[in-house]
Formats: sequence, structure tokens, C-alpha cells
Amino acid sequence: MTEILVKRKNGSIVGFEVSGHSGFACEGEDIVCASISSVTWCTINGLLNVLGLDVGYEESDAYIKCTLPHLDEEERERADILLESMIMFFDELQMKYPDFVLKTEV
Repeated sequence: MTEILVKRKNGSIVGFEVSGHSGFACEGEDIVCASISSVTWCTINGLLNVLGLDVGYEESDAYIKCTLPHLDEEERERADILLESMIMFFDELQMKYPDFVLKTEV
């Protein structure tokens, strides 16, 4: 199962962690893992390269952690668009594949 932990402060996402293989299918054929990886990296790349934010991230096998710095109001509004879109995608995956995806927010 892939576990997704979303960290919020004052309603805004300040970081997230994605860990574990979903187990939906064999490695290389797992559409759930591929979907999660794609939207996660798309969001991190958008934060870094499109919005130019200095986000911290680390990765290892089946693990990605992203932490956002303090953002001014305009940066926060733009980052929230990407981040909330990612979370909506995770929610849809969790509804469609509840045995393979678990998202929690703190």
C-alpha cells in the first residue's frame, strides 16, 4: 500500500510524504504507483521550476518527502493551486483503489 501523509498549517499544505509501493501490480506494470509518482513529481517540479520556490525534497526507494518554506501571500496562493490539485488527484485514487492507497492529513 502507498501511504500519503499531507501536513497542513492554517489550512495550507506545508509538506507531504509518499511512501511504499501500492502492490496493485508487478513493478513496471503498476498503474497506481505510476500515477502517484507522476503527479508527485509533476507537483514538485512545478513548485521548483515553474513557481521558482525553494522547496526541500528528498527521495529514496518508494519514498518522497517535500517540505515548503515560509511563503509570502502571492507565493502561497500559487503553490496552493498545484498542491490542492495534487491532493484532489490522491483523493480520487484512494476512492478508486482503497486497498492500495491511504491518504491522511495532519
